[in-house]
Amino acid sequence: MEEVVVAPEGRVLEASVKELSENHVVVNLPGVGEGLVPRRELISRGSDTVTVGVGDAISVYVEHQAEPGRYLVSKDMADRLALLERIERAYESNQTLQGDVVGEMPGGYAVDIGIKAFLPASQVALRAPKDPEEVLGQTLDFKIIRYDRARTNVVLSRRALLEAERDKTLDRLRIGSIVEGTVVRLADFGAFVDLGPVEGLLHISDISWGKITHPSEAVKVGQALTLKVLRFDKKAQKLSLGLRQIEDDPWVQAKTKYPPGTKVRGMVVSKTDFGCFIEIEQGLEGLVHATGPLVSDSAKERLRKTDIGDELSAVVLDLDLTSRRLSLAVEETQN
Repeated sequence: MEEVVVAPEGRVLEASVKELSENHVVVNLPGVGEGLVPRRELISRGSDTVTVGVGDAISVYVEHQAEPGRYLVSKDMADRLALLERIERAYESNQTLQGDVVGEMPGGYAVDIGIKAFLPASQVALRAPKDPEEVLGQTLDFKIIRYDRARTNVVLSRRALLEAERDKTLDRLRIGSIVEGTVVRLADFGAFVDLGPVEGLLHISDISWGKITHPSEAVKVGQALTLKVLRFDKKAQKLSLGLRQIEDDPWVQAKTKYPPGTKVRGMVVSKTDFGCFIEIEQGLEGLVHATGPLVSDSAKERLRKTDIGDELSAVVLDLDLTSRRLSLAVEETQN
């Protein structure tokens, strides 16, 4: 039976470099003949140095026969076809591709994945970026959501990947879970914390065991925090976080640490007609009494002269854990 010879034109073949000439790189096409690759396709950018040497293996696309046993071939076309195959496989198998966001286009961005692809503005992130230009220049992973090989049309999504990552994170979360996050913005009522694919609220009441009037007194934008999940609604994708819950409530050990008669020292944080409050440790304040039959005139005078921010020594009179009240008296011997 006569052997059928398959014409090489229109095929990608594995070749080996045979010779370097002034205008071409000559390659061996096993079982076919020789191929001529334009030299410009095999020089490094910005110079005239050929990037291959004799004996190197390269893939080439056979365009047409120039003369018997000699063909015009292209390394660029072989690379392009290999890229299109990789894109098609990624699209069909739901794999990700990495690309560089190189410019803005009407309705979105141009992304270099070896060829130019389109990233719609709606597919950039879970939440639209405040500054559209902040996306430019970034190297990111994408999912291909539309691919037309005939028109070389590729549409990408980063949001699809982030949504999948968010769903995985939500599946892992439990009340009481310890998570890492970064403060992204502040409000009067708390701080919003980015946990990666999801965002949670750190309410002002859950920031510190001590008293604060604004989140900025304890945390700042960009700060990394270790937090506890307090409440979690997967369906609504609402997440409540706690910072103070990472540490023990100072009142839990207060009865053991501060029995009656214990000498303490703290900073005055507020004053009233009946005394002043001092912070003994974060989240633990006590009232130094300025009224009552047991308060001496010298103690009353000392408290009258004391300002917020001053250090004051006192003695524990009583501690009520139920009402979280710590009663103190001025230490008469302090200077």
